[in-house]
Amino acid sequence: MSFLISVYVNEGIVLASDRRITYTNTQIINGKLAEKIGIHNSDSTDKTFICPNGAGISVCGNAILLNKPITGFILNMIRTKISEKCEIEDIPQIIINYFNALEEIPNTDFIVAGYDTKHKERQLIYTLNVKTKDIEKIDTTLQGAIWKGEASTFIRLINNVALKTKDGTYKDLPVENILFEFFTLQDAVDFARYAVETTIQTMRFKNVVETVGGDVDILVITPNETKWLQKKNLF
Repeated sequence: MSFLISVYVNEGIVLASDRRITYTNTQIINGKLAEKIGIHNSDSTDKTFICPNGAGISVCGNAILLNKPITGFILNMIRTKISEKCEIEDIPQIIINYFNALEEIPNTDFIVAGYDTKHKERQLIYTLNVKTKDIEKIDTTLQGAIWKGEASTFIRLINNVALKTKDGTYKDLPVENILFEFFTLQDAVDFARYAVETTIQTMRFKNVVETVGGDVDILVITPNETKWLQKKNLF
C-alpha cells in the first residue's frame, strides 16, 4: 500500500507520497490457503509524477501489473497520452481508459492535480479509481487536504478523540482543528511532509505491517511552474 496526500492552498498545490511497495505471498500449502503478508518490500518506487502540461499525478493501490511494476505503465501513459496541450480535466478519463484497455485492470487509486490551462488561477484536483471508474472532483473553494492509501494511522492522529471513563462513558477531549484556512504554501509543504513522515514513523513502532516507508517525494504546483521540492533520484 502507500500514503498519498494533496494539500491545496491559495498559492498552490502540494503532492507528497512515500516510496514503499509491499509484497504479500499467497500459496496453497497442504490444501490450505496460506497468506504471508508483507514478506518483501522495496523503497524505490515512484508514486508521484509530473505531466508535460504541468499536472501532477500520485498513485496508490496495486503496484504490480502484468508481473511488472505499475510505474513503467504510468510513465508510458504520460509519454503517449498526455501532451503539453492536454487539459487537466481530461486526465482522469485518460488514466481510466489507458488501464482498462490492458489485459489486467489494477485496483489502483490516483490523485490528479493542476491548474486549468485556460484559467490559470483555477485549481483542479481529482481522485479516481481505475477499476471502479469512479471520478471525484475535489472542491478547492476552501483550503484543505485530501489523502489516499494507508490513511488510518494518520487519521487517528488528527481526528478528535474521546477517552473512555471508568463508568464506560466517553469524555471528549478539547477539539483541536487543523487551521487549513491560515496555511501558506510553505505550511502546505510542511503539512504534507509531516503527514507522510509521521505515518512512516508511527507505523514503525506499532504492531502493523509497515506498508508506508522510504523517502518522501514532494511536488509543488503553482500557476507558473511545477517543480520537485524533494525527490529521490537514481544514483
